Amino acid sequence: MELQIKTLTPLWTGGVETGRMDRLHETGIIGSLRWWYEAILRGLGAYVCDPTSDTPEYRCQFDTDAYQKALREGQDKSEAMQAGLQNVCPVCRLFGCTGWKRRFNLSIEASPNLLTPFWLATLDKQQKSNHWWLSQVFKTDNNKVYLDDSLTLQARFIRGYEHYEEVLKALLSLMANYGAIGSRTQYGFGQFAYPDAYSPAKSMGILRQQAITLIKTKKHASNFYSLQDFWCLQCQIPSDDERIKEFHQKAYVIGDKGTFEQYKNRCLPVSFDIRYKLPRHRDYGMRQAYRLAEGKRNAQQFFGTVQDKDRWGSRVFVSHLYKRNDKDRDYQLRVWGFTKPELMTNIEESLRNIFPSSLPPEKSTGPDLLCRKE
Repeated sequence: MELQIKTLTPLWTGGVETGRMDRLHETGIIGSLRWWYEAILRGLGAYVCDPTSDTPEYRCQFDTDAYQKALREGQDKSEAMQAGLQNVCPVCRLFGCTGWKRRFNLSIEASPNLLTPFWLATLDKQQKSNHWWLSQVFKTDNNKVYLDDSLTLQARFIRGYEHYEEVLKALLSLMANYGAIGSRTQYGFGQFAYPDAYSPAKSMGILRQQAITLIKTKKHASNFYSLQDFWCLQCQIPSDDERIKEFHQKAYVIGDKGTFEQYKNRCLPVSFDIRYKLPRHRDYGMRQAYRLAEGKRNAQQFFGTVQDKDRWGSRVFVSHLYKRNDKDRDYQLRVWGFTKPELMTNIEESLRNIFPSSLPPEKSTGPDLLCRKE
């Protein structure tokens, strides 16, 4: 199965070395597909395990003993396989777990020559807060990203599991409409278009069948990402907005300055300034504004922290500023999260302060998506 996508902001998949990408790694794409599949099926009511847990009972595992027992009792291979899968969640049935390999192989068709030198931008000078942090998270020497009009994903399914093709198409459709693909999407990477995308209603219908047919009675932890807590703001910002001009004229580049100049009329990689703290503007930036209003601890709960033993990821994701095609004058900005719905209102107000000329955003929520039917 061939899946054609178009990258709108740089695609990052990580690599062997932390903070550096040497090529496009399939694992970064597969990981994001699984992450979204987990969140959507949890929202639909299915039990989904925690594959990263240190506690074995919280992770799925194919029951080899049950499988062998069923064969000894005269059941055919298909029936025995279902016995082995009885405690395997729907996500692991597709993406694999201990004793059960992933039902498909994924390859990326893209020329290594299309990789571009890594670059991000911030209004902070070198060694200042945002500039310093981004320089710690990402390597700037011999680092790459992918930003080209097209990218082909080839998915090859194990015989007998071709029906999952529709699941991947539905999953990719929702990610294109409401999220991103690849790694480090909270830093603005991975916005993409999927020209063959299904409608949200059709996509949810396909994925709903997975939740119905493979539903389990276990409960997942309340802090796991779930579509029930999801919201998304799609913003349109005129190119003559004062903040857009400031990013164009006064941004400092982390990485390759030539790449920034080449692509700045198509993509401004300034997600971190928007999500964290906007330099030169004390009260601006989503996390900064929320911290001043609600306190440091509440800000950490939703925007993440790496302090001491309290380490958890952001529940709010912000794209870079990007244009959907060469003819667009205005920039797009996508902000999405898995939080209490009130936070969407706070962030909408924060965005109005950052981008005074921005148009009213298109709003979507998980509960609305869960109700979508063709």
